[in-house]
Amino acid sequence: MWKEKAFAHAIKEQPIECCGLLVKDKGKLDYWPCKNISFKHAVSNFVIDPNDWALCEDSVDEIIGIVHSHPEYNMDFSPQDIASCNALDLRFYLVNPTTKTIIYIDPEVNDAN
Repeated sequence: MWKEKAFAHAIKEQPIECCGLLVKDKGKLDYWPCKNISFKHAVSNFVIDPNDWALCEDSVDEIIGIVHSHPEYNMDFSPQDIASCNALDLRFYLVNPTTKTIIYIDPEVNDAN
């Protein structure tokens, strides 16, 4: 169900990147759509509205990932995606509603030992 919500959000937000949160609430996965406030760079970047993030965080059990689209449906994570994934320590998902494809990356593990 969360995947269909993410695909629908990606289509609705064209021509900008959609962004949202994959959450767990009451034992179930769900998609929480967020506003992309990247403004003039929203075609190639996203910034999740902090008010959306805060409302989500206060409403669900756990945020487990960041979901976004690339408007041209390029299924490669950008250097910014990878850096944000590592900084936030959350799995990043990339959705393509045309092919119904979702890929993800996990934060890099830095073993200090």
